[in-house]
Amino acid sequence: MRDAKLMISLGIPALLLVTQAVAGDSLTVRNAHAMAFNDERRTIVLFGGADAGEVRGDLWEWDGHRWQQVAAEGPPPRTFPAMAYDRARDRLVLFGGNRVLFGDGGDADTFLSDHWEWSAAGWQQIRKPTPPPRAEAGMVYDEARRRTVLFGGYRVSGEERTRLNDTWEWDGEKWIEAATHGPSPRNGAALVYDSARRRTILFGGNGPSNETWGWDGRRWQEKPAVSEGLFNSAMAFDEKHGQAIRFGGWNGEMRVGDTWAFDGENWSRLEASGPPARNHAAMAYDRKRERLVLFGGHDGERVFGDTWEWDGRQWSRPANFAPRIRIANGH
Repeated sequence: MRDAKLMISLGIPALLLVTQAVAGDSLTVRNAHAMAFNDERRTIVLFGGADAGEVRGDLWEWDGHRWQQVAAEGPPPRTFPAMAYDRARDRLVLFGGNRVLFGDGGDADTFLSDHWEWSAAGWQQIRKPTPPPRAEAGMVYDEARRRTVLFGGYRVSGEERTRLNDTWEWDGEKWIEAATHGPSPRNGAALVYDSARRRTILFGGNGPSNETWGWDGRRWQEKPAVSEGLFNSAMAFDEKHGQAIRFGGWNGEMRVGDTWAFDGENWSRLEASGPPARNHAAMAYDRKRERLVLFGGHDGERVFGDTWEWDGRQWSRPANFAPRIRIANGH
């Protein structure tokens, strides 16, 4: 009943409610979810997305050995939310998303603009003015400037799809529109914060785009670096080796399984075998264990539940849940 009241307060009709995940011992399959590293708990955290059959609103954490659910209630279920960890405030920041993954049902165009934060006290909705509703936006935490940076995304109203290229920043007190110029309007771009060079890096997006951009807090600047255009790839910043690592995505014809590194100037393809080709996966850097963690995604038919780690030289798979065929139920 509490969840129903919460969703109605967000303008979501009761008939569109999706069952929250119940507590369990293991994470199964997931795609269109979000991941970040929680400095306070020293774990990778994962929120939401869709499993093989429905959209979720649960929170999980990975300690290097297993996934454990830490919350089943809080933000309503959604796919493609934007999420980052505010280190200065010890808060997991969550914004927006979409009520479905695919489908043309009554909730297909329910794009969200709610802002939530997770701390030791649990989830709390932040009821302050926010950016417009959207899904597939990119979001990172700028450590040097102590701001959460949000870029782009899209929303649909009726037959009209609107892609966005606005840049917003959350300083812990208010959202500020920081720029309306830079990369062209896009969704499905990958964002990371490059802590070595103190700037946000953006790659790709719908098209698929092969552009790379940098944001220094004042303006966007396109980088000359070029690689294959990709949509919905996973990317995180490897702090130990000082480079952004990108995996997978959709190149306009098929899903890919390549691993690439960006050193601030150039992209280079790494000769490394690892996860099967996919998009809609998520990846985050584990500061405690100094490695990247990738989870889930899909290849068009199967939804993955495998956990992969990149240590700077090679991929390993410390945990695996067998892939499942996605149920065509309009989610």
